[in-house]
Amino acid sequence: MISAIKRLFSRKPIAARAFDAARMSRLLADWVTSSYAIDADIRAGLTVLRSRSRDLCANNGYGRRFLELLAGNVVGPQGIRLQSKVKRPDGKPDDNANQKIEAAWSAWCRPANCTVTRKLSFTDLLALGIKGLARDGEMIARTVSGFARNDFAFAVQLLDPEYLDHDYNDIANGIVMGVELDEWKGPVAYHILTNHPGRSEYPLQPAQKRQRVSAAEVLHVFVTERAEQTRGYPWTVAALKDLHQLGQYRYSEAVAARVSAAKMGFFTRNSEGAYPYDDKDSSGNLIDEVSPGKFQELPSGYEFKTFDPTHPNQAFGDFCKSALKGIASGLNISYISLANDLTETSYSSGRQGLLEERTFYMMLQGFLVEHLVQPIFEAWLPHAIASGKLALPMRDLERWNAPVWQSKRWSWIDPSKDIDAREREVRLGVNSRTRIAGDLGLDIDDVYTELHAEKEAAERLEIDVSGSIGKGKGCEDGTKNQNQAD
Repeated sequence: MISAIKRLFSRKPIAARAFDAARMSRLLADWVTSSYAIDADIRAGLTVLRSRSRDLCANNGYGRRFLELLAGNVVGPQGIRLQSKVKRPDGKPDDNANQKIEAAWSAWCRPANCTVTRKLSFTDLLALGIKGLARDGEMIARTVSGFARNDFAFAVQLLDPEYLDHDYNDIANGIVMGVELDEWKGPVAYHILTNHPGRSEYPLQPAQKRQRVSAAEVLHVFVTERAEQTRGYPWTVAALKDLHQLGQYRYSEAVAARVSAAKMGFFTRNSEGAYPYDDKDSSGNLIDEVSPGKFQELPSGYEFKTFDPTHPNQAFGDFCKSALKGIASGLNISYISLANDLTETSYSSGRQGLLEERTFYMMLQGFLVEHLVQPIFEAWLPHAIASGKLALPMRDLERWNAPVWQSKRWSWIDPSKDIDAREREVRLGVNSRTRIAGDLGLDIDDVYTELHAEKEAAERLEIDVSGSIGKGKGCEDGTKNQNQAD
């Protein structure tokens, strides 16, 4: 028994026996087996990846659709809105301070104050930022203190990621792809080009100069996929190849269908003795006229051969749909949203797909708030107080920094069913009106204030709205009927 155990453990292990994916064979010879540091991969492929991503997002309908879906759902028409939640020392809301902060922030968010170009509002900035993150892989925003072109002495400068030269590397000084790092791989400074490397007005590009900008002034936003990653890369990377190939296939199929619709043909001589045909145009082609009900006799020795390609291919639609499903998965959104195709969607499948997609959008909203919106607010706050646009004392700066950010939320897929479910959750005590309002992108204090003002206005004008708010007869009857139905 002991000798058998010794023989079992003395056997040499067979390489990669437990993992089929690690085997080497003729069929797997083209599968990548080498591994490099993430920065090495990004540096080698960033120029091509970013150029191709920009091309497809500009010229491919599905690529452009992806960017618009992100801007419309992550940012939305009203942007990410501030709800100041400053409290007094006794723990009650400081309504006076909250109103002042919200009013000053709203004024700064206008195009005339928000960016150094004085062209973009804060909502525009966020929409441009999320598009840039998806298309280019990263966003670079510089906070400019002491800006003299607005009353807040503060603005944001958006920079094309090309200004951060990924070919600038100085390992001795800790510079990797234009980013100066400390011993812990944290950013210390950014080496920004003074001229865009792709500006076409320069026939001969002058020697590029760089400006060292402290990391405290720069918001370098990108999604970190691997540890020790210094630069971002396009989110479209997993779908770029398939999206390009599908676009080329659709174009080729469209051209083939156009040729097929022309129903062309050719005149050919069927013998050496066929005499020349005199009725030709200036280019030497046989002239033929087509009109309804007209039959024409060919000259002796000639035959007519039709050219009738059959396009579009019968499998065209199914092939495109299958390809788009893979592309949508690579972009992390639903197929029905990317393709605008609801033909085979049921209520259950549509609801499930949209709920998963909206979870992705909410994750991106949280990412934007944490890495862009909140840092800009914290940089703006002392400048707003110092400039006098926010009439609050600087000594309580930390107390004024109490924002809650309201992002876009979506209408329920089946409003009646979902509202009934939320109502039951409130009655069971497992949900609150505050949370429900938050899910709708609303602030419960604003809702109650509006309801109170609406009720006062209705009483002043002697209008009965007791069926919708308050404890009127209509509300009591409605609650009683609902309880009986339950």
